Amino acid sequence: MYHYVREFDPARPHFRFLNIANFRRQLDLFAQEGGFVTRAEWDDFLAHGRMPDIPGKVILTFDDAMSCHYTHVFPELAARGLWGLFYVSTQPYATGRMLDVHRIHLLCGTVEGTELYARTRALVSEDMIPHARRAAFRQETYTSQTNRPGVTEVKRLLNYFIDENCRSQVIDTLGRDFGVAFDCNSFYVTPDQLREMAAAGMAIGAHTVSHPVMSKLDPAQQQREIGDCFACLDAICGSGTRSYAHPYGGFHSFDAATLKALRDNGVAFAFNVEPRDICAADRDKAQLFLPRHDCNLFPHGAAD
Repeated sequence: MYHYVREFDPARPHFRFLNIANFRRQLDLFAQEGGFVTRAEWDDFLAHGRMPDIPGKVILTFDDAMSCHYTHVFPELAARGLWGLFYVSTQPYATGRMLDVHRIHLLCGTVEGTELYARTRALVSEDMIPHARRAAFRQETYTSQTNRPGVTEVKRLLNYFIDENCRSQVIDTLGRDFGVAFDCNSFYVTPDQLREMAAAGMAIGAHTVSHPVMSKLDPAQQQREIGDCFACLDAICGSGTRSYAHPYGGFHSFDAATLKALRDNGVAFAFNVEPRDICAADRDKAQLFLPRHDCNLFPHGAAD
């Protein structure tokens, strides 16, 4: 699983990303150690549960449709004859506004972490933080990330603890306070670029409309997040095998209503975040929450 793959930007001195040079090194390593799952092998697994003959093959997945997936990742995969699965949240195409999760990334990438956390905590009053699942969100989130002081606390507070109805206003205030601009137009893969990637053999899947923590939403809201996302992607890329990646990931991030919404929308498979390899039994037992390793758990995958 990958997110940002790019170069250092001096305007965002604290930004967390995988350097494109290290991405290439990691692909070289995977090629040497077992190679990559082909589309035919993946289709065979989905249809029959058959695993590739060579153990240790890798599937490459990319979340959030950041522009670097088109400018950096797509050319690298094409040059190597590889394919990837790209998971897209569609709200920016309708609103022209960055998703809150990415606005949080820009804040954390621009502002020193302890200063950002102090200001964030001052803006978020106790009545903005529901108590339901507070302990689970504290214990089960960002366990595989190594962040600068204050960053994990900001991300946990704004992504998980805060009420969804309060978050955008708090982020707006933080952006004004620290002079952080949120430019949607240059941040995401465009619809035309998505079409180009799909035509070249990349798989395009759904990542909800607005990238919420789905387990915080009621069933009707979850149905809309998934159904409307697929409707938008179908209009952009055409219909095909439906796949999905759970926003944020981890078993705390979705619930039974999420899985029902996936089944109702004809989803063939979905990815979770769980650090283990896919096994043959997952085809029947975990097809809607297949495990994924974060790239930073492997050589050359640590974030800069």
